[in-house]
Amino acid sequence: MMQLVRQINQVTEPLITAAGVVYKNSDNAIIRIDNHLSVTKSEPDTAPFVLAAMVNREVIIRTKDKIIAWDTDSNVKKEYPFNYTGSLQIKLLYDDNMIIRNKTADGWKLSKYNFRDSNLIWEADGAYTHLFTGNGDQLVATHTEKKQLLSCLSATNGHLLWEVNINELGLPAGSYEIIGRPQLEGGQIYAGVTNGQTDYLLCLDTSNGQLCWQAQGAGMRFQATDQTILCFVNTEIWQVNASDGTRLHSADLSSRIKSAGIDPYSNVIFRNNKMYLAGILDTIISEWNIQTGDLLWHYRIHDSNKTGRRGMMIPAAEDVFYVFDNRMYVLDSEQTLHVFEKA
Repeated sequence: MMQLVRQINQVTEPLITAAGVVYKNSDNAIIRIDNHLSVTKSEPDTAPFVLAAMVNREVIIRTKDKIIAWDTDSNVKKEYPFNYTGSLQIKLLYDDNMIIRNKTADGWKLSKYNFRDSNLIWEADGAYTHLFTGNGDQLVATHTEKKQLLSCLSATNGHLLWEVNINELGLPAGSYEIIGRPQLEGGQIYAGVTNGQTDYLLCLDTSNGQLCWQAQGAGMRFQATDQTILCFVNTEIWQVNASDGTRLHSADLSSRIKSAGIDPYSNVIFRNNKMYLAGILDTIISEWNIQTGDLLWHYRIHDSNKTGRRGMMIPAAEDVFYVFDNRMYVLDSEQTLHVFEKA
């Protein structure tokens, strides 16, 4: 069972990890909240900057001409030159490497850059790349305009390993698009697709992009693990076999959802044999047993007369809801961060 322990206002685009929360306030100062809920604040900075990531207790900060790695425990900051110009997006950051999409005189480029030694490792065409997932030597990307394409690149040299059009995989008639960020697990790629009426969860082989299996109805809200894929489908929790896509178990939540007055239109996280929902329109946070479908706990953040499409919401996004072993964070549409702890 969780309990609300803190509400923090005006939290804009926070970086949230198991180590705590970091965000930039309206004074251009960096606020850090650690696991003990202790707050530290840097001096305001007159120059513009972006909080790029939080990795291994380091906050990675990007300015116009440098990358700053701030060790929040020791309060030591190290600066590295950053020579990119023009519009750019850091698509992925792992170890000391950044996958960067930037606009050049020759169009949008995609590159891998080691920021600690200022080394451009490779550069490739990046005209349409959008959401990235990385695993070992592979980078899997969706596309901004060609939403039916899924591409796999070598993380070593940026070469295209394969590209697949999901409309050529034998799905029932219709024009399908990839929804959300693909997930990599156990040598397979999992991607949700929809044609606006029907959705599928697709499992692809990471080595060649070939379709391994498809599961109808399971593509909107899922989480891949090594053995099973956990899905929230309408008002049911499905456990899908990762090897062949067959359904191993399902738990019907419909009666419990109705009795508690919970809207199933939610952000979803699976963790430690539990499912957590953050209601997008009703702002109800709930915890469920994935085996039995029992409702273990729920909490309404905002009164029902203040919520809805014209009121307060929890945005339908992947960066507003986080669940860790003993802590939960929920960021609402008013930029208030709600912090919960296990009682």
